[in-house]
Amino acid sequence: MKTLEIVFGNSCYMTMKNSSLRSNNILLCNLLLNVGDLSTIYQYRINIPDELCNENGNYFFENEIAIINEVIKRKDKIRIWTSHYNVYSYLIMLYICNIVKNIDYELYVTYSDEYNNDKNCISPSMMNSKELENLSKLEHKLSKNDILKFSDVWEELVKNNSEMRVLENGIVKSVSINYYDSIILDKLKLLGTVKVSKLVAMLIQEIYLMDILYVYLIKKLIKNGKIKIVKINNDRFFDNVIELV
Repeated sequence: MKTLEIVFGNSCYMTMKNSSLRSNNILLCNLLLNVGDLSTIYQYRINIPDELCNENGNYFFENEIAIINEVIKRKDKIRIWTSHYNVYSYLIMLYICNIVKNIDYELYVTYSDEYNNDKNCISPSMMNSKELENLSKLEHKLSKNDILKFSDVWEELVKNNSEMRVLENGIVKSVSINYYDSIILDKLKLLGTVKVSKLVAMLIQEIYLMDILYVYLIKKLIKNGKIKIVKINNDRFFDNVIELV
């Protein structure tokens, strides 16, 4: 039986390609399921804000789902790499559970934060090739009840279709797009006048979100008059200097 490794993030993908796990099929599944409109999710696309896209607000993933469905049809093994702290890969795991909920099929999951019981290892992308190989030995085979439970969580998220979804200590919640505003403002108050790049780096250390999402949220706070730019760099937003209003 062949194994399909499902990973989020280019870093994890390339590290796994350089490990002994490269003999398996590896699917890079960079779905941004934590923000945006999920109403068309079962047509294999989501609508995310234009500022988070390079081209437009629609993100299509029919090819990834076709690969997953083919593996399920063959009864080959699927192993999803995630953690209890990485919202991106965790949502992918929930979504795949929903795909197989009515099928006699086994899913396997690895959680990076279980490696040496290190809760700071919030993503498989933080691990080297040897650590990924060792983590594969800690895989979980999801029970049917697990799959149904995770599927129900996913369906509730789609039903709520909030502006954003967050993961806190293994619990996913539907929230508004301003959910992290107070955290961003409090951190900026602590740092004072600072470059956007430093603020984003500090925020990522506390709550892992992609830097482009933090930039999106900071720009919204600037637009809403909560943050001001005190030194403009027209070439690179990360080099702008900002402070509280």
